[in-house]
Amino acid sequence: MTLNPSSLSGARPLRPRVRLHASAAAAAQIPTRSVRGRRAAPQGAPRTAGCRYCRQDRTGVATVRTRRQRLGQHFLRDAATARAIAAALAGDPPRVLEIGPGRGALTGPLLERFGHVRAVELDGALAAGLARRLGDPPGLEVRHADALADDLDALAAGGPWQVAANLPYSVGTAIVRRLLPRRDLFALLVVMVQLEVAQRMVAPPGGRDRGLMTLATEAWGRAEILFTVPPGRFAPPPKVNSAVVRIELRPDPAPAAAIERSLSLASLAFAQRRKKIANPLAAAAAPAGIAAACAAAGVDPGARPQELAWDAWLALGRAIAESGAAGRHGEGRA
Repeated sequence: MTLNPSSLSGARPLRPRVRLHASAAAAAQIPTRSVRGRRAAPQGAPRTAGCRYCRQDRTGVATVRTRRQRLGQHFLRDAATARAIAAALAGDPPRVLEIGPGRGALTGPLLERFGHVRAVELDGALAAGLARRLGDPPGLEVRHADALADDLDALAAGGPWQVAANLPYSVGTAIVRRLLPRRDLFALLVVMVQLEVAQRMVAPPGGRDRGLMTLATEAWGRAEILFTVPPGRFAPPPKVNSAVVRIELRPDPAPAAAIERSLSLASLAFAQRRKKIANPLAAAAAPAGIAAACAAAGVDPGARPQELAWDAWLALGRAIAESGAAGRHGEGRA
């Protein structure tokens, strides 16, 4: 699918900044928990230009950063992009689990196409107002929950579902990795992520972007980049481009234990991606065992990790397990 940039129209930002005078900033109930390990300002302390939650201009007016901005979320504000994401979903099953609906820019087009949308939103205020903002449509079900931490079986009860999401950059990879193994709950994922992450998902053997994210995606599904989305289609605009990725989950993947074993093996090799795989894999088995396993799997021990297809990693993990070589040289570190 190709999105014609000329057909995309701008729109008013969905979440304007809140501006407080400096004298009122101290009285505002602004969250003060620490971010990235830094010490937070004490409750009630004046907000200054050095505060992560407020900024002051030259007139002394403080600009409050919203909680969603601090979490790295950028609201989609372009209707054509939202319609293109909705159109990328399959017709069946007729149920969509939307992760991170925000103010509903994508939720509306999803409801126009599907009879049932379950929106999972971490921000309590956004979750509380989503249905009202869209006119209380009968097919919308809103859950105030965390797709990264809460029970997926509960969030996706009544499935299987298709998934549509505009994922925060900070947790996009982790959420996709969590959804991939759950073919019992999800049939198809259409997600918007940072372009760099999307490129890692689809990188071919030998590609510079190929890594563990690529292998995990290939293990559980088949991915393709549908189109890119420039920063101006979001509010606030990010500093990087985004991309929409469509992932069809495999109906018959390898056993989960075999996949995890091979991904653990690959993680050793990608930690030293410029070296031949035989060198870093010595942490998983004796050198003679690695050589024998490579021969049994039809894998060149002189290859670099990014040169191997997923099937090669799967065969190599199986060969090491069947040979009994694993565990002699610190398998626990894998």
